[in-house]
Amino acid sequence: MKPEKDQPKTIVYLLFLAVQIAGAIFVMWNELPAFRQLVRSPGEQAPYDTNEYSWTIIALLVMQAAYWYRLSRIPIPFQGSSVLLSHLFLFLGRLSFIFGGALFSVVFFRHLPALDSDADILVMVRRGLVLAGTLFALFCIALELERLGNALGGNRQN
Repeated sequence: MKPEKDQPKTIVYLLFLAVQIAGAIFVMWNELPAFRQLVRSPGEQAPYDTNEYSWTIIALLVMQAAYWYRLSRIPIPFQGSSVLLSHLFLFLGRLSFIFGGALFSVVFFRHLPALDSDADILVMVRRGLVLAGTLFALFCIALELERLGNALGGNRQN
């Protein structure tokens, strides 16, 4: 049982972790139609709506704020030897970046080489910045889940 003085730290840690996970799920779910568009029509630039990424950008900013605040101010409150939980969080950490890896592959190896020469460069730059932010945020949540998995596993290497 945890001492009572550690319970608020645990709750705050879990809140920040939940914000990051919810943000990752939202971003993946929100960007799934764009991903499908890229897979179905490589090289075809989809029409651009000025508000198309507003919610995604907000989610990415909230995820990053939660990640960096947690990293600098809130230590991981869990230590132990729960091999099953450790493996579960390590698996989720790796799994969280599969979407990012798939998106990166489709964009850079399939979509961009087939892109027409009359594509709007400004739209490409805006979408590229959102893509880079998304990939970085997914990388950060993968690191967070890995840290948690390592803490739960007692950092054992066997």
